[in-house]
Amino acid sequence: MRHFKGLSENEVNNFFHLPPKEFSKTTDKLKLGIAMGATLYIPGLMSNFSSKLIKRSFENLTSVIMCLEDSISDNALTEAENNVVEQLHTLAEAISANATLQYDLPLLFIRIRSVDQLQRIASQLGNDLDLITGIVFPKCNSTNANDFFSCLDSLNQARSVTLYGLPIIESKEIIYKESRQEELQKLYKIFLNYERLILTIRVGATDFSSLFSLRRPYNRTVYELQLIGDCLTEILNTFRRYEDNFIISGPVFEYFDDKSKDILWEEVQLDLLNGFYGKTCIHPSQVDIVNAVYPVSKETFDDASMIVGNRYGNNGILSSPSKNKMNEVKPHYSWALKILAQAEIYGVLNENVTTHDFIGYIKNI
Repeated sequence: MRHFKGLSENEVNNFFHLPPKEFSKTTDKLKLGIAMGATLYIPGLMSNFSSKLIKRSFENLTSVIMCLEDSISDNALTEAENNVVEQLHTLAEAISANATLQYDLPLLFIRIRSVDQLQRIASQLGNDLDLITGIVFPKCNSTNANDFFSCLDSLNQARSVTLYGLPIIESKEIIYKESRQEELQKLYKIFLNYERLILTIRVGATDFSSLFSLRRPYNRTVYELQLIGDCLTEILNTFRRYEDNFIISGPVFEYFDDKSKDILWEEVQLDLLNGFYGKTCIHPSQVDIVNAVYPVSKETFDDASMIVGNRYGNNGILSSPSKNKMNEVKPHYSWALKILAQAEIYGVLNENVTTHDFIGYIKNI
């Protein structure tokens, strides 16, 4: 699959200097984490999501999370589990009948409630477990994280599969100031131990907000809830360090009507500016808006290429190719590596095309 595959060849040529490249669940983990982009949540009770994917109803969708946690009432959990298993079996049968379908399917993830549930679903899926790219661990904290990852590790070894873990940081121990640093450091040590299994770290701003009886309105970004923004900053400070390989995904934007689209666009830009890659989406209309922020400008790509290219050569201060800024090879190197990975996955825009041009077009098609 690749990003923006709904665009025609003509449209790709009009917008991109270098088009987005193909990726799959076997892509290098760092690039795959960046590639997740807009990730659509689907309630586990949705009975037709396999048919929508088979019919390629969502052209630009590249990652989906089937949710068995907060979106499902406790009294409907068994029904939801059975439905997720049935939908995945249906997808597997469709791939058996048409092998090319597997190249058009988005990355598939399951958001579980517990280790027991993960083991139960894995058993029910049998060989079709291989359709799954990873497992989302909600309310991940220092008490349950080891159990989640140990179970995942054992499952990978026992079934000869590669399933990634996607922990969601959203518990009160993180948002409450007095326990935050201790809990973050405990999680950091656990996550480092299982880094090879972690595709992205996700954050639950809705759960954080609920602990203070807050909910941001449609016309405000999550960063304007200062209690939440303060916590997001400390999560990034802990897990976004250059010596580690963690990708952190931005929080959900819970509005999807037309009047909220401009604020979604503003928030996604703030996500990227602060170091988040990707975002949880709750409606298909959000997908293109979120992903449109990630194509790299030609100027930025040229800067990153210059910096990486001079790592072992003239690695002091360089005038940028556009002659409008200073590039310092040593301090800008880690930034440049991420930019080149982002450019490979999302493409590089033509020199005369801005991100605002691209989103303007995407929002109107």
